[in-house]
Amino acid sequence: AGPDSLIISIDFGSGFSGYAFNVKPRQEGGETQIKRWSYGLGLDTPKTPTCILFDEHGEFMKFGYEAKTAFNNMREEEAEKHYFFEDFKWWILHIEIIKSVILSLTNGKWMLILMVFTEVLRFLKDDALKTIRSHPEGGEFTASDFTWVLTVPDSLKDFRKQFIIESAVQAGLVTDATKDKLMFVLESEAALTWCLKLQPDGFITQNHSRDSQDQPAGAAEPGTSCNGTEWICNVWQTNI
Repeated sequence: AGPDSLIISIDFGSGFSGYAFNVKPRQEGGETQIKRWSYGLGLDTPKTPTCILFDEHGEFMKFGYEAKTAFNNMREEEAEKHYFFEDFKWWILHIEIIKSVILSLTNGKWMLILMVFTEVLRFLKDDALKTIRSHPEGGEFTASDFTWVLTVPDSLKDFRKQFIIESAVQAGLVTDATKDKLMFVLESEAALTWCLKLQPDGFITQNHSRDSQDQPAGAAEPGTSCNGTEWICNVWQTNI
């Protein structure tokens, strides 16, 4: 995206998702704004759980904290009539024939993964535009005013990117004629860019002294498991 672009960036995560935006071009001093999600008791977070709730007719109801809370508060017989999905990004990354995949639930209900993914993007798009309209520098923007940036895993194959593009079109982020306003950014590159902008103190927690940061790093073990997530570690040198 060029320096005069208005951008909405969506981080669709396995466990949590969120978005950031700017409503002024960078050349005019525009700064990135991050959506804060309410978690009750006056608390908020920069991301919300990646879970979605549909009613008994398959119509979208809620996403994130609201979806999880609403579903957990349902009586058992009521919950069995609804569609609740979480941890479904795995399907997009690992199943070969994405469009025909269905998500099975414990209550026997199912839904096409394309529909689930599309409704997540639609919600995040609508919520972003609503947030921007209420922003002091916002206005009556529409989806076509923005370049949309989606973070994707480094291992994402081209046919899976095509699936995401189709979902983005159905969700109204872009149209068939404006697909060039949809961009993909590798998650690793997005993380590196963010880290390069941090001050040194941003890397030191209250539980680690500056001396501990100076200790030589040991060899990283490829395929390290962390909370059920497999991390493949490769060492690269970045010259700044």
